[in-house]
Amino acid sequence: MTKRRTLLKTGLLSGLALATPRWARATTPNNRIQIGIIGCGGMGMQNMRTFLGLEDAQVTAVCDVDKNAVQAARQLVNERYNNSDCAAYSCHRDMLEKGGLDAVCISTPDHWHAAIGIDAAQAGCDIYGEKPFTWGLAEGRLLIDALTRHNRIWQTGSWQRSANEFRRFHAIIRQGVLGRIDRVECGTPSGMSVQQHVPAENVAAHIGTPPPHLDWEAWCGPAGETPYHPLLHPWNWRWHTRFGGGQLLDWVGHHVDIAMWALDLGHTGPVEISGSGSRVTHDFFDVLDHYQYTGTFANGTKIEVRSDFLGTRISGENGWIHVDRGRLEASDPALIARDQLPDDYNPRPPSHWQDFLNAIRSRGATATPAECAHRAASFGMLAMVAIDLGRTLKWNPEQESILGDDEAATHPRLSSRIPS
Repeated sequence: MTKRRTLLKTGLLSGLALATPRWARATTPNNRIQIGIIGCGGMGMQNMRTFLGLEDAQVTAVCDVDKNAVQAARQLVNERYNNSDCAAYSCHRDMLEKGGLDAVCISTPDHWHAAIGIDAAQAGCDIYGEKPFTWGLAEGRLLIDALTRHNRIWQTGSWQRSANEFRRFHAIIRQGVLGRIDRVECGTPSGMSVQQHVPAENVAAHIGTPPPHLDWEAWCGPAGETPYHPLLHPWNWRWHTRFGGGQLLDWVGHHVDIAMWALDLGHTGPVEISGSGSRVTHDFFDVLDHYQYTGTFANGTKIEVRSDFLGTRISGENGWIHVDRGRLEASDPALIARDQLPDDYNPRPPSHWQDFLNAIRSRGATATPAECAHRAASFGMLAMVAIDLGRTLKWNPEQESILGDDEAATHPRLSSRIPS
């Protein structure tokens, strides 16, 4: 137990040998890619169910610091395969040290994304990781460095890039049908949705006393020692800035990512960013509730983000095109007609999860690679800092550094809470 606690506090795995991928061995039954699930909450279970439905993948291990969650996940896996082979872990490092995995799916709270991702890359695993890419900006670059160093495949859970309406939007915008681009707008949600796991009148009695099925110290991990609060786990952690980033950071990897993808900005970031907003009115949670921010890129493109609508809208001299989930609209229907699509457009691509498996085999790029995910998340983090400080920030996207503002440069959201 002492060894495990030390690992949890100091962070990274070291010295794990890179194993030959199981799917590449002739002795592997059905040549399936062996996947471990890390984080068995709501999004983790959704991702796991999807992988369970794919013929060339096999979930062989599950991990969560919540015993109830990990046992529920293990039971579901065993029922799917009609056996009792799925291994269950409370510590992801134990899972990785055991070996035998080709890939992992990380669906933990934001504050664990970077540390687990780096550990998994060092262990030789390819990774499907949920958005936002990381909690802090500097730790995002550390994660990319690890993925590059160990030649790992990464797919971000920004699944809109694999959905037909968004792919059509991207393809048509890249065809230049709007002519000169005049305005880029992204709408992401406002507010928050608190799940009341403990009756409001009983919350105070549970503060400081985690339930026996939850390893609270491990749950906090890179966020540091924090008194247990019954509203944080599960789900509600995203409304507390120590662990999440609210709707702003949850959704910057969707509609803002789509805009950056369509405009070929996924490799960079804004050079200037400003914004304003208000925080939730709650005695415990503290994330931004309503917000608006604008980032200006080196090529002059401005991306405006607001919490008063949903989707991505790009306007130009020939009209506008707006995309949202299940909806693609334009000022003139001719702008989004099928004859505007390029000849090589594929109307039936693989799912986002199958795309990940295909990339594992080909060692090619995924639909949402790490650099794009990091740049989208960074845009949101920079906006949060600009709103916190109430002033415009200057940013060098190549060096990833704040220019001329020492206070902003030391903001926690731009740093890392894991060892470098």
